[in-house]
Amino acid sequence: MKLKPLALLLALTAATGCTMQAADVSRQSGSDAWAYETAPNTVISVTADNIAQFATQAGDVYLVGRGDVLQIHAIDAPELTTPAGYLVERDGAIQVPFLGRVAAAERDATTIRAEIERRLRRYLPDPQVELRIIEHNARHVSVIGDVNRPTRQTLTSQPLSVIDAINAAGGFAPRANMRGVSILRSGQQIAVDMEGFLNHGRSLPNLRDGDVLQVARPVRGGSDTAPAGVQMQIAGQPARVFDLGQRPVTLAQLLASAGAHGRDVQVMRGQTTYHFDTQNAVNPAVGGRFALLDGDRLVLREAAQVPRLAQR
Repeated sequence: MKLKPLALLLALTAATGCTMQAADVSRQSGSDAWAYETAPNTVISVTADNIAQFATQAGDVYLVGRGDVLQIHAIDAPELTTPAGYLVERDGAIQVPFLGRVAAAERDATTIRAEIERRLRRYLPDPQVELRIIEHNARHVSVIGDVNRPTRQTLTSQPLSVIDAINAAGGFAPRANMRGVSILRSGQQIAVDMEGFLNHGRSLPNLRDGDVLQVARPVRGGSDTAPAGVQMQIAGQPARVFDLGQRPVTLAQLLASAGAHGRDVQVMRGQTTYHFDTQNAVNPAVGGRFALLDGDRLVLREAAQVPRLAQR
């Protein structure tokens, strides 16, 4: 499967006569120190055994979090249905009668339901389970700046787009700068093309857990807004930024397009770092199922530079 060329989010100057290809990002100072930061909380080694947990994250599938409440209905097992539901506790699990603790955090409802059905087969020949999220308490975004009601909003199983979040915050304030809308995500500032949405019907991104949506007034002297897309850093080389475009792009596709083979890869996303060894990064069954998101940071290193991680 050949990946369409990825447009760089960097305007190439006419004087250089460059064609549209992978190039260094001019806003980088030459230091690659940012690339060696590690995510604050979790590091996960991604392999063929656990890729199914992460392969859907590029879409709008809601991942259950701590504090969410789940409701279970099982045919021929009414003991599993409780009026209050099941709270996802601090360890990320729910306590289910007869089945014990079932991991729920960072999984989608389909995966949790499949796990419950698998365990129920010890007692029932053909268990049928329905599972839904009845309370969303785990994931939030904030809307700040020139909106009528700056607010903290809860993410649910329904995707929350930029315009939906602004409307829920009372809409734009009278002097709001629609060209100054941005998403603060994991220490980066990603520009939002509100003008393209309003004038040309272009799509707007959906918000993710921990995002801060900022509506600003005009800023004198320009903007330091970072581009959307994926940042790629190879140790000892300047960083590059790739535009994902409108179609899903997997890790393996991006590595093939950029000619970046033979290295271990760390994908930094929010509070989590996903680690792929050299083989799994380009393996269609692993890296080929891990879709990238705007704002992801990729760090490529020789295998010897990456500490061995425990699999989960």
